[in-house]
Amino acid sequence: MHHRAHDSRQSQSACLVTGASLGFAQGVGMRPDTTGGIMTKPGTALTTEQVSFFRTFGYLVFRNLFSTEELAVIQHEFDQALTSQYTHRPYDGSKRHWTMMMDEDTPFFASLLEDPRFLAPARQCYGPDVLGVAIDANRYTGNTGWHPDTGSLLQYGVKFAFYLQPVGTDSGALRVLPATHRLFPFSKEFSDGIGATPLRDVPCQVLESNPGDVIAFDLRLWHASHGGGRDRRMCTVVYYNNPKTPEEVEFLRQQGADNVKIGLEAFRPQRHFLYSARWIANPNRNPARQLWIDRLREVGYFDAPGVVEAAHA
Repeated sequence: MHHRAHDSRQSQSACLVTGASLGFAQGVGMRPDTTGGIMTKPGTALTTEQVSFFRTFGYLVFRNLFSTEELAVIQHEFDQALTSQYTHRPYDGSKRHWTMMMDEDTPFFASLLEDPRFLAPARQCYGPDVLGVAIDANRYTGNTGWHPDTGSLLQYGVKFAFYLQPVGTDSGALRVLPATHRLFPFSKEFSDGIGATPLRDVPCQVLESNPGDVIAFDLRLWHASHGGGRDRRMCTVVYYNNPKTPEEVEFLRQQGADNVKIGLEAFRPQRHFLYSARWIANPNRNPARQLWIDRLREVGYFDAPGVVEAAHA
């Protein structure tokens, strides 16, 4: 998809802004958001209104989900992991860095899939059998164009994203097109139209955030970011819907191979696998993780080369 450069002469974004500290949507003629899209007091269970908002509009914002102490640990593990994974190509701002964060060298990150602050909302929105599949860390530069995070109506789930520095309208905040997950799949005319429109001109909702905030969005929701400069630090926790039909099973199986291509092959960190032998072994016998591993193995998600550490695939 082609994105034209934004005309710097334009002074106003087409998007509404959700204030990082205000907890409501700001914009001409807009009232405070009381529908449940903004959770100012994080908890492990969503209200009926919040579940309805997520299913209708495709996103939720959790304010101050992480404590100051947790943020310090997150920053330390982030720095340690991204540095060790790119000793061959230290970050210079010219290319995004990415790595998985699911092993014992980043224990706090590795715990997040099983953390009830993430798992409980994921189960409420996608069912008790939702599959925990990924935790990662990224260093971005500049804009990220409009896109959903899946290519099929049959393969979907939720991504929880959080940034390690404040992000605003033109400094890399996540932009979303509310409810577009309900319109999936999109026509070529829709996709081409967004691609032909300067990123900042697409009408949208901007979700400004501060460190400690977390944004949840459906993988089918169209999203982007504008600005961000060098080294925009974003981390994600991802769950997939548990497939129910043969067609859904096939798309999930193929997603394993696709994740190798869009992760390992695209960014080339030091590690050559998505899941380590230790993660697959589940040494702490976490029951939720074991259910995920068993189901992902059953559908063939782990089968493609590079998905699981080679010696133990």
